[in-house]
Amino acid sequence: MTGTVPREPSDPGDPRDEGPVIVDEGDLAYAVSRRSRLGRAAARVASVSERPTYRWWALFAVLSGVFATGLTITVITAALPFIGRDLGTTRAALSWVVVAPFLFRAVFVPAFGKLGDRYGRKRTWAIGFGISSVASLLCGFAPNIGALIVLRAVAAAASAAVIPSSLALIADAFDPEERVKALGWWSATIAVSPLIGVIVGGFVVEALSWRWLFRLQFPFAAVALVFGLLVLRESRGRADERFDLAGALLSIGGLGALMLVLNQGSEWGWGSPAVLVALAIAVVLLVAFVTVEHRTDAPVLPIDYFRRRRFAAAVGANFSANFAYMGGFFVTSLMLADVWDYGPAQVSLAISPRAASLGVMGPIGGYLAARYGGRRMATWGMACILASMLALAALDAGAAYWALLPGLVLSGFGLGLVAPPTSATVTNEADPADLAAVSGALNMGASVGSSMGIATMQAVVTLVAGGDTPGMDAYAAAFAFGAVTCAIGLFAASQLGAPRSRVLATSASTPPDGSPATR
Repeated sequence: MTGTVPREPSDPGDPRDEGPVIVDEGDLAYAVSRRSRLGRAAARVASVSERPTYRWWALFAVLSGVFATGLTITVITAALPFIGRDLGTTRAALSWVVVAPFLFRAVFVPAFGKLGDRYGRKRTWAIGFGISSVASLLCGFAPNIGALIVLRAVAAAASAAVIPSSLALIADAFDPEERVKALGWWSATIAVSPLIGVIVGGFVVEALSWRWLFRLQFPFAAVALVFGLLVLRESRGRADERFDLAGALLSIGGLGALMLVLNQGSEWGWGSPAVLVALAIAVVLLVAFVTVEHRTDAPVLPIDYFRRRRFAAAVGANFSANFAYMGGFFVTSLMLADVWDYGPAQVSLAISPRAASLGVMGPIGGYLAARYGGRRMATWGMACILASMLALAALDAGAAYWALLPGLVLSGFGLGLVAPPTSATVTNEADPADLAAVSGALNMGASVGSSMGIATMQAVVTLVAGGDTPGMDAYAAAFAFGAVTCAIGLFAASQLGAPRSRVLATSASTPPDGSPATR
């Protein structure tokens, strides 16, 4: 088979440049690919999956997506007044713009984690990331508050497929000994992306409108998605096992009811019929979920892993750290507005050192854990968060801003020390076929911990205030409550121990008589 193709110009006046040339099928394909610079660049990028440095390319691809999707996480809260005026809606309806992502992300993480193991982690990551990016873009064109809430919920549900798959792709690319370093960069990106979003987003809202927060986010997401599709290689668990549909539905219903209670309890009233009914539904469905997971061969949430001390300790420490960090983050913002009379922009800038310190300590914490041990660093991290709660509880209403800084910085440093070793421990304890499922369990614990921290610490403020405008005594009680949770997390962190992979390697290299193994 033959075809024609214009020849690329050579020197001016070269007679070979005149007219098309006749080539055979192989030459035609070569000529077309040679003229496609984009195709050649894509091929070079895709070839990194076969290189020894693939693990770092994979990490960069995954973190690019994390960065792109995290830009609007915190700035949307500051934009709520502008959204309310533009769409002409109530404050109660506006709260769902923030609540819906928390709710749907936590609810769907376990099911989507198992789907990633079953059908492919890269595939699940790409589909979830693509849907989330498009839904976020459409948020910038939402005609009313109902459409905005629905689109935010869709974006959050799709991002629930991204989170466990991302961690599983990192765990698959890195050896167990190096995972903690990679997960430190993961923690830093999660912290820095919303921080940049807050700093830049405020100017975007004032200069353009809140809609441009979502419109400008999309190009970053599109580039990250294309880069990930080119670079990442597929990874999956057992493709022949049956998907646990009953477990997935029970987890979605039970977690959905629980998250609804945590997010809306203070607004509806903790003793209201709606909250009590939702709580009863959550208990019934979650008990049924645990029962089903014990009986199935391929559970959505591998319950048996919680019998492993290090696995359970890692999830528990991560839960406690996020409980205090996010609960403290929310309550500190309220305190600055109620007690110190800060405006929205002042509050955003005032609390930014918390996220900045997490961004700095995240990668450092990963390397420290690899050098000195995950249990030691996680324990120190929980101690830092505990100290931050006590430092914030000791403030008085007339304190200067610099007195607030130690509490903010210690909190960020603490989570930066806790997150990498707990994430690495969970993935190191898991079988390769369950990487996304156990990552879903870890993220579910973090999401539930964050929601519980926000709900319960805010409830303490309301209870102590007794219907009046909360004073420093109410906020001090909330921080003291957060310190109690940190004490529980401190015990959990002390139980991490050595990664299971290292224990197994040691056992395999040591004969039963205890003598050194020979090669």
